[in-house]
Amino acid sequence: MRKLRIAIVDLVARGPTRSLYGRLMHANLASIMPQVLAVWCEELGHDVRLICYTGFEDLAKVLPTDIDLLVISAFSQAAQLSYAMSHLFRQRGVVTALGGPHARCYPEDARKYFDYVFGFTDKATLATMLADCPTLRTRTPHQAVRPASPAFLGDGRLCHRRERVAEVYYGPMLRLEN
Repeated sequence: MRKLRIAIVDLVARGPTRSLYGRLMHANLASIMPQVLAVWCEELGHDVRLICYTGFEDLAKVLPTDIDLLVISAFSQAAQLSYAMSHLFRQRGVVTALGGPHARCYPEDARKYFDYVFGFTDKATLATMLADCPTLRTRTPHQAVRPASPAFLGDGRLCHRRERVAEVYYGPMLRLEN
């Protein structure tokens, strides 16, 4: 597997703010999982840049442009911002992934805008996605995809395949009952 350039963004705020409350409190809302993903990606040999967006940063300046993969963690209040970021980077041919509370609660909605959507994630799931990531980058931007029927990954996770272009990973707690 080749070395990927990965940007991980923790969207704490839904947009720019200059409020005193935001200055004091937004940094306290940072999630632990984006930091864990950054460590796992580094352990797997990739270059990682972690950004915690609290509303005071200029995203156009802090986001790297020369990346292979953009991973976003977002609460539902920041969903529209995450969708816009995904659209912008997918136009550039970057593979995008969403995790966090919004991805966990609304995976069917999120899968319309991202190449990957993560519910509960472990290192093995991340490694599987990173191994598949370079093949997704060869697609043309906005390539039409049709959702396929659900299928299981080997360890019981439910996976929706979108004709080799994207996969939606749901956490290990969701099982298909017959």
